[in-house]
Amino acid sequence: MTATSHAKRRFMRLSWMESLGFIDTPSVSWTTPPIAPAVDPDQFPETTQTTELVALPVGRHTKPVEPTGELVKDMWDSTELLAPSLIDWAPQAFSARKLGRRDFRWPMLVLVLLGVAVVAGIGYGVFARQGNAASSALAQLQTQAAALSGTFEQATPLIVDLDAERLPNANQDSSIFFGMAEAARAMFASSAELPTSDSADRSAAAEAASLALDASRQLMDATAYRTALEPALSLPLFETDPALTDLVTATAAFSEWRSGFEAVGDALPNQVTGEASTALSALIAHLETTQSAYLDALRTQDRAAAVEVVGTLRAELQQVRHALLLDMGGISASVSTLLDQADARLEQLLG
Repeated sequence: MTATSHAKRRFMRLSWMESLGFIDTPSVSWTTPPIAPAVDPDQFPETTQTTELVALPVGRHTKPVEPTGELVKDMWDSTELLAPSLIDWAPQAFSARKLGRRDFRWPMLVLVLLGVAVVAGIGYGVFARQGNAASSALAQLQTQAAALSGTFEQATPLIVDLDAERLPNANQDSSIFFGMAEAARAMFASSAELPTSDSADRSAAAEAASLALDASRQLMDATAYRTALEPALSLPLFETDPALTDLVTATAAFSEWRSGFEAVGDALPNQVTGEASTALSALIAHLETTQSAYLDALRTQDRAAAVEVVGTLRAELQQVRHALLLDMGGISASVSTLLDQADARLEQLLG
């Protein structure tokens, strides 16, 4: 038997590359059919069944197999089946006792139970963390509520003295109510950390913070309004005797006061409106007429007329101050009501 191989070099074969189709199997052609290997009976005991498909060699002395068009038949005709032990093959019986003892697999059951335990543990951990977070948020909110309630107690005396005849020194700085606003904002931020299920506490905190912010804004505006306007309501000493002053000096003095008074009126907070704002606007509107009447009296040497003009102006300024005190009293009562409502909401949080 002679064989001719087209592969002149011996390469290392990569069976996995051939099975995946990346390279072709080296072709081998035969001139004579190969000698079938002798089968050793000792290698095939009676209890062993061996079946294999052997490709038929195709060569010069090989009978060609014509394709028939049927895939299964062509495959059968082109292969050689070596099955020496299929003749006496029979299925083996298994013990029913062994099969009965394997209704289920213990490792699989243990794995399922372990998975259930892990999932339950994770769920409990998440639930516990949520509960701890809710408790911590509520404790923080109660701390902020207590701080806000403390600012109410500090501001109460200042609110009562807001319409006093003489404004105390402690009330002359509007920033004293800034702490109340900051505490209200901090509590509102803490309420956002509560769970959505705790709607009662969230609502109480939001309402209390809103009421406190409104009260602090009114207090700061009112304090700034009074501390800015009240000093300007004191009229300087204008000379009413024509013999003791001249027209140029009197004109400069009145014009300087008028300019400063109007500047104060323009700089007042617009949020504060009431009787004082109305009286002030009316006074500023006819200041030019008042100035002309005062200077005419000095020019005509009419002292009585000059005294009357200055006295009327001073009375109008007192009317503005009286209206200012009434407005401050109204703001004090309004703010006290707001704080009482806010304090009631805080009691719900503090218990």
